[in-house]
Amino acid sequence: MNEQDLKRAFQDVVVASSPPPSMDPGIALGRAHKARSKRRASITGAVVAVLVVGVGLGSAFALNPQAAKEYMTGAGPSSSSGEPVTEWGEQWPVGQSDRTATNGPQADRAAQLLELARTSVPAGFDAPAIEYRTSGMHGGMLRGQAQVSTDKGETPEIWEYTAYVPVRKGDKIGNLTVRVTTPDPKGKSKPCSVAQGFRPDEPTDCEVVEVAGKQVGVVRSTSAGGTAAHTPGTWAGYRADNGWTVLVLQQAEYQDSGHPKLDAEPFSTQQLAELTADPKFLLGS
Repeated sequence: MNEQDLKRAFQDVVVASSPPPSMDPGIALGRAHKARSKRRASITGAVVAVLVVGVGLGSAFALNPQAAKEYMTGAGPSSSSGEPVTEWGEQWPVGQSDRTATNGPQADRAAQLLELARTSVPAGFDAPAIEYRTSGMHGGMLRGQAQVSTDKGETPEIWEYTAYVPVRKGDKIGNLTVRVTTPDPKGKSKPCSVAQGFRPDEPTDCEVVEVAGKQVGVVRSTSAGGTAAHTPGTWAGYRADNGWTVLVLQQAEYQDSGHPKLDAEPFSTQQLAELTADPKFLLGS
């Protein structure tokens, strides 16, 4: 204990409204010790609080960088329906050079969708990470993509997430494509309109299949050879109550892959509808 501590202790026990009583040095010394201990405890508590907040923010940042950033900067939370809230640059979202996100939360959503689609192939099939065999195409056939459909300043912001999955049985390869879109107030709402909007130029027929009270439009190519741009296939469309849409396309052939095609498409009509209506594809909305 130093002279300054003792002086503070004496000042603490002085009663301004009456003359100071005769002082017992032992009592004063004890009070000084208590005052110093109290100050140390206050400083230690403040340091611990700062450390706890720092550790908490560090953990939060590791688990959810965007939420931690919003907490520290005071930014508003993301949409309660899971719709993106993106920081834009001069023309494109920050970090992008075009409509496609190659990193960040939207690219992460595309990767999530790809994994969900890959693990959805039916029993007896697998989804290998293989490459194209044709000279006109290169790279992996198993891939995901996220792209923004709206321009800067447009609201709501609309993103499309697409997963392309080769579906293999033996040495033959078909295709499973899953596309998920954030809510579009101008988008179609009826099941067949949602499904046919995936390929509006394709001649098709459509039926509505019910899945646990949900209505899914299932569409088939009526042209055996497809169109110049597409191979034939079957696809289903579903619009959830929160406005998110899901489209799932299956084809016996993976277009332009150079691999032999499957003998038949992997899913039945009912299975395709059930897969399309699966809430896992709503990506946390």
